[in-house]
Amino acid sequence: MLRVGYGGGTRMEKREVEISEVIDSAKFVGLPLGITVLTIFIMLVDGFDLQTMSFVAPALLPEWGIERSDLTLVLTGSMIGMAVGSVLLGWLGDRIGRKNSYLVCIAFLFVGSLMSALSTGLNDLFAWRVLTGIGLGGVTPLAATMISEWTPKRVRVVAVACSIVAVPLGGSIGAEVARWVIPNFGWRTIFYIGAALPLVFLLIALFLLPESPKYLTQRPSRHAQLARMLNRLVGEKRFDGTERFIVAEPPRPPGNWFAMLLKPPYLSTTLLLWAAFAFNTLALYAFTNFLPTVLTATGMPLEQALRGSTFFNFGGLFGAVGGSVLIALLGSRLVGSSISLMGAIAVFITGVTIVALGASADAQLYFLILLAGVAMHGMQNFLYAVGAHSYPTYIRASGVGTAQTVSRIGGVMSSVLAGAFFAMEPAAPVSLFFYMVGGVLVVVVISFFSLRTHIPPNRSRPALKEAGAGDPAH
Repeated sequence: MLRVGYGGGTRMEKREVEISEVIDSAKFVGLPLGITVLTIFIMLVDGFDLQTMSFVAPALLPEWGIERSDLTLVLTGSMIGMAVGSVLLGWLGDRIGRKNSYLVCIAFLFVGSLMSALSTGLNDLFAWRVLTGIGLGGVTPLAATMISEWTPKRVRVVAVACSIVAVPLGGSIGAEVARWVIPNFGWRTIFYIGAALPLVFLLIALFLLPESPKYLTQRPSRHAQLARMLNRLVGEKRFDGTERFIVAEPPRPPGNWFAMLLKPPYLSTTLLLWAAFAFNTLALYAFTNFLPTVLTATGMPLEQALRGSTFFNFGGLFGAVGGSVLIALLGSRLVGSSISLMGAIAVFITGVTIVALGASADAQLYFLILLAGVAMHGMQNFLYAVGAHSYPTYIRASGVGTAQTVSRIGGVMSSVLAGAFFAMEPAAPVSLFFYMVGGVLVVVVISFFSLRTHIPPNRSRPALKEAGAGDPAH
């Protein structure tokens, strides 16, 4: 499209280029594939650093002479940081660029992990875990944004899903590394590894990761840079920077987006999504942060307890990938509710098994923990998909983003409730921990099943109009 402008009395023509059309027409090779692969590796590191504290917690108890309840503050630190980071670094990305904000996140992971390794007490370890958490809170949404903005629409969902699935995979790898490293080199080495990996990828991303195309579009002074990146994307010199680059955005209706979320027809959807997100995150982080510590309380050796984390995270891969395939075929209500109910039952049976057989039933416990991982990690992915399906375009990002922010409350509460559990006098039976988490998952099942905006089965999916995507009738 040609637009006519005037400058200094001279008639000039500028070609208008809608960058989403350019990106969607490009092949998924070279630049977009490289961005996706790099981001997946960074998300593996994110998954590792997310769980380092849970790996080292059992080893801290005898070395520092502390009780399990004393770990609550430290394990809450990363949750508090993530709540701050998910908001702060997203806001920062709109002002200094997605790439620069992403680099800040990775730098926080490096500094936070390095200083955690040098900590000498709970207070300074708490402070550095908060800093690490700020980085963790920003990495996932910024990674999804970078991939979404640089990949063609036809592969975008798969590319983003692969990056998110890398988080539990990183946790699984981390648990196996910790099983060998901690007994041989001590718990501080886990934090040193958690610092070295972000440093490596910080340097790689600094030189190889491009800036967000939508961010560059909004800054005419950087259109020459955008033109060079788009030429790399399409594999030929098609743009020279004199074009008028634009991003086609749907019109926003008048009114406050937050008020829209809390009014019909979106009110019930919003409240149920918030409940499902918050309670599933509570259960997820109760296992992510405290599972090795809880299992060692049964008398299970540290190496075997860390293997439990491996199975939990590995189950997340099955839940996220397999569940997404099933949802595409059978719809989200049946698949998501069934998988989450399976997880609740598995967690309850875990408590019963510990009462009946104790830590000696490690094979049975690993299988049940695997099922719990399938359910909790899978549901976290299902909620993003259903949330995106539930709202029309003009409030979709705000609706899902707000639900994600609310979920951080569940993350913080997981540490608070686990701390209360460990502080009980007399000491509570370990089985109670699993009964509590199982009860939380029942709330998730009810909230998720009650949503009226589920993704329908593929065989009967209607052609939804964009304006009606959030109508509870769907």
